[in-house]
Amino acid sequence: MKGHVRNRHRPEGCIIKCYIAEEAVEFCSEYLANARTIGVLKGIEKRIESRSGFKVIPIDYKTLCEAHYNVLQNTTVVDPYMSKNEKWLQADHKRSFSSWFKRKIETKLAQPENTISQQIRWLAHEPKREVLSYSGYGIGGYYYNTSDHDSRSTTQNSGVMVEAESLHMSTAKDKNPIYANMLYYGVIKDIWELNYTQFKILVFRCK
Repeated sequence: MKGHVRNRHRPEGCIIKCYIAEEAVEFCSEYLANARTIGVLKGIEKRIESRSGFKVIPIDYKTLCEAHYNVLQNTTVVDPYMSKNEKWLQADHKRSFSSWFKRKIETKLAQPENTISQQIRWLAHEPKREVLSYSGYGIGGYYYNTSDHDSRSTTQNSGVMVEAESLHMSTAKDKNPIYANMLYYGVIKDIWELNYTQFKILVFRCK
């Protein structure tokens, strides 16, 4: 009990206060030992690697091309075709790469002995116009929602962050742009599954 004394002028009060504190800590420790940690909500755990609230929607051709371009830009097997030394990269790359890539692959496929993989063959074609749109999607051990879904839910999981390489220019007339990594933050507006006939690719449309 002597160890509980902090104020020698009020030893009884110190002993009582420390004893109560010890009892409270011991009670909480025993209670928490059998308690379930918050972590991921139980209902969400079951939805990991799953999907919910899907519907088939038609999207306009321009939006489809933008989604298709982003798939090509972030697919490793397409990297050899993404030359950063082309002059048209700065102004016309996003607009013309998909069609250029399709023509390039078709030319190679016309050759009797070509080494074009099945993945490249189907990526060279645009995905189907009808896409599956989801309100929630589980992938890689995480479950993502659209912002519209989160607006009606007590838990929020529509925020995303991505580190991407982008072209940096000091002015519009800069003739020596550089590539550097930047962090981009946003919220998921749509979750789409693009159908390339032989495989499907998930994309997030963020704002």
